[in-house]
Amino acid sequence: MKKLTLFVFMLFTVLTFAQGEQLYADGTATDQDGNSFEWISYGTQDWAIENAEVVTYRDGTPIPLVTDANEWSNLTTGAWCYEENNPNLRKLYNWYAVMGIHDNDQTTPNKNFAPDEWEVPNDYKWTVFENFLISNGYNYDGTTTDNKIAKSIASSTGWAGSSNEGAAGNDQSSNNRSGFNVSPIGARGSDGTSDATKGYSSVLWSTTVTNFSSDWVWVRHLQHFTYGRTYFTKLFGFPVRFVREANTASLNDYNNARTIIYPNPTNNTLFISGNETPKTVSIYNVLGKEVLSVKNTNNINVQALPSGVYMIRISDGVGQTNRKFIKN
Repeated sequence: MKKLTLFVFMLFTVLTFAQGEQLYADGTATDQDGNSFEWISYGTQDWAIENAEVVTYRDGTPIPLVTDANEWSNLTTGAWCYEENNPNLRKLYNWYAVMGIHDNDQTTPNKNFAPDEWEVPNDYKWTVFENFLISNGYNYDGTTTDNKIAKSIASSTGWAGSSNEGAAGNDQSSNNRSGFNVSPIGARGSDGTSDATKGYSSVLWSTTVTNFSSDWVWVRHLQHFTYGRTYFTKLFGFPVRFVREANTASLNDYNNARTIIYPNPTNNTLFISGNETPKTVSIYNVLGKEVLSVKNTNNINVQALPSGVYMIRISDGVGQTNRKFIKN
């Protein structure tokens, strides 16, 4: 009885949703300031599913906190601020901070904004991420062409309403299937004042300057009604996500992180992508009871399962990995 109770407790712990809406993190990492953040592996990339919270560069050099609007609007070096200058809210960064530009001496090497092994995504890495989601069925309508992933990457609360099909503000309870969990926190304008877009959008930095002007930077802009690639000047204050190539992660940092299950949630079939076809796949309900077991397949028919949260245990005959999924 004690063993069963312990197993149920451990399984419940695994299935509990950490960080609110973040459904199925593959692991946790730590930044240079000691903040932990969850990440998910999307194909060949690991992405942080929380916004950066650093206040120092990787080498410990402080990133200045700038609250004055006039000072912010004249910066050519890195800085950060809180949303609305409110310490209870989240952190925003200008592009100079993202690039580690900590002084005005052009001969001084830039600092690293991201923690060891991680980086701020360039425009190409954002495109790889988007293409993975599109090709793996994360478009709101299940298609695998065109960019319709807004709902799948948006948080399930906080968005202004929208009647547009496929928009983050439309039927928000069905958002965030990918677990990427972008919330509409707004921005700081290039003039240093708070941007009145909270609830309507979130912009995430890339490191890539546009090819038509060195003053503009490619970003990803998720709005309550659409999502896409656009550009802003370097003085805006936006949140930041970290990324790394999955094969650069420390070997002891995660187990089988390249194993992806999709779509999640699902109504009928759950697909498993990884290095090889699993030897065995077992599915457990929240009480720790095995409800389904199959062998030598990566297409699992879960249509007969009741709606709810499940743990799936995937084994290659040598090691195993666990994932969570939701059956609609």
